[in-house]
Amino acid sequence: VAIIGAGIAGASVARALLAGRARVTVVEAQRPGAGGSGFPAALVTPRLDAGDAVIAGFHAQALERARALYRALPDAVIAEGVLQLEQAPRDATRFDKVAAQDLWPVGAMTRLDAAACAEHLHEPLQTGGLMMAGALALRPSAVLEPWLTGAERLTAHVAGVQATANGGWRLLDADGRSVTDADVIVLTAGWGTAALAATLPLAPVAGQADWVEGPTTAPVAWGGYAVPTADGLLFGATHDRGQTDVAVDAEASARNLATLTAALPVLADRVMASGPLNNRRAVRATTPDRLPIVGALTSPGLYALTGLGSRGFCVAPLLGEHLARLILEQPSPLPQAFAQRLAAARFCPQPKVDDLRSTV
Repeated sequence: VAIIGAGIAGASVARALLAGRARVTVVEAQRPGAGGSGFPAALVTPRLDAGDAVIAGFHAQALERARALYRALPDAVIAEGVLQLEQAPRDATRFDKVAAQDLWPVGAMTRLDAAACAEHLHEPLQTGGLMMAGALALRPSAVLEPWLTGAERLTAHVAGVQATANGGWRLLDADGRSVTDADVIVLTAGWGTAALAATLPLAPVAGQADWVEGPTTAPVAWGGYAVPTADGLLFGATHDRGQTDVAVDAEASARNLATLTAALPVLADRVMASGPLNNRRAVRATTPDRLPIVGALTSPGLYALTGLGSRGFCVAPLLGEHLARLILEQPSPLPQAFAQRLAAARFCPQPKVDDLRSTV
């Protein structure tokens, strides 16, 4: 199996395929985490859905699986428990419903009033929140490398894929030269997947985050977020739809500081007094329904895991296992209702099952 992309999606698929004794080659244009998975810290949080049982159930399962896998990795987990603050009046009712769902382990979702949130963050807050005990602050670099270990690694930009006469696939570079051949290809290149699978309705969202050494806080999210790193704090992020430029922007950093100041003024003062900002910009892939795409595409032997948006570190580990099981023709850990809701079939026609089996 050749996997194109070495972010959290590609690493998750690689780990699961290697566990199933597949021969795996990972092709990455730059380095693991060169795209959206390359920040010094990440939040592992579920999408909170109070009305759609399938989506809520999927994210509950995904968070539980991600947490178990990340906790098994040395130095991967920076902090446990993430506070989601209310942003609008309707959030109070929505958080009440989420906390009451029977999807979560006991104590996993706890409603906090404004006083409890203020005490937790040492900030003068006027709104309550939802404490997600199972959510995490994560060090991405401590995940990607271990999960890619055991795979053959190639550094190349894949500009196209081509079916071969023997029923397999060939990866091609920009000059039409062969990068490698494989029985099965998995597209996990984030926004880069759009150039290789035109049938998928992916859209780019550029986001810049900033970080500093010194100041820190408990992990917290609202319209923005603040997450501890190994030696400081990362905060952000901008959300610029339709943009693909990854050059860092002073105006984007100003927006991030303004967002932080509006929500957590005490922390913002500490950040501004700490020294120069570090920053990074990356592009994420999103879908029209804001749900991931996982499964077989229009051609037998061609699969994708993409469209993860900002939830990649939460959903990729479980979806990587699901996709690996599909490829290896083994039972999936993902309930059928969840798999159908996330399948690439919702956006493109599917090959026949017999045709898929013939290529695996």
